[in-house]
Amino acid sequence: MNHEKSALALSVLAVLLVLTTGVAGIVFDDGGRPYSWDTLRGESVEMYGGDGIYRHDSFRKAVVVRGFDLANLTVGLPLLITGIFLYRRGRLRGKFLLAATFAYLAYNYLIALMGNSFNEMFLVWTALFSVGLFGLVLVVAGIDRVSLPQRVEATFPRRSLAIYLILLATFLLVQYLVWVLSAYLSGSPPRTLGPYTTLELPALELAIMVPLHLVGGVLLWRGRPAGYVFGIILVFAAFMTFLSLTFAVGMLHFLYGKSSVFEVGLVATLATIAAVFSVWSFRRVKNVRLAA
Repeated sequence: MNHEKSALALSVLAVLLVLTTGVAGIVFDDGGRPYSWDTLRGESVEMYGGDGIYRHDSFRKAVVVRGFDLANLTVGLPLLITGIFLYRRGRLRGKFLLAATFAYLAYNYLIALMGNSFNEMFLVWTALFSVGLFGLVLVVAGIDRVSLPQRVEATFPRRSLAIYLILLATFLLVQYLVWVLSAYLSGSPPRTLGPYTTLELPALELAIMVPLHLVGGVLLWRGRPAGYVFGIILVFAAFMTFLSLTFAVGMLHFLYGKSSVFEVGLVATLATIAAVFSVWSFRRVKNVRLAA
């Protein structure tokens, strides 16, 4: 069908774009030359510096994005290629894997576009956001949601995954409200603002991810077909995000001594939990070949 050919074309383009930004972010990174800079609000922040792509970002954000580059190349890209292979064979697991990868790319490169300083990867990131968004729509449109409950095994972790989604939504809600409300109460810029002008991450998490996880959790708890779609896609996106953060926070701690063991352990634990649910969910999807 036409939408399937379009989804495959977008997935191949996504492979090329992920490869481009990942290699560029790693090869052209010179380690930075950190320096202090006074923000518009009079705060002194540490900038990454140097001549690399992330030279105009704060030190922490530059290292975090480098962690995402590394995770996308070593884990995200193989999973994307696996999704393409299964999708071409008409497997339901392939549809879910490709849709989940598109969702991860769309959301995380939207964050990069809104949160990072302008750099040479701007157009590549814009393309990745667009490819991820439209690829997600095309693949999800091709999933027969009515028959979906019959296409998963009886041991699918429906209730457990629903609880996970709701707990993660609550965790994100509390975390980012604390960021914002503490700034209101103290009358000072948020600690995580750095050299930037607004908190793009809390805005997107509170406006998009928290509602999606809550709705997905409720629908999945009730056994609604859309709940399975929400659950499988969101838990995979969480896995890739927390895995990338584990790479990033690990680099901050082990290479630069700028992150605590607790922070490394926290994101690694969150990545492990999401990984377990991702594997558990995907394995309980019947790997049937769907009719064209």
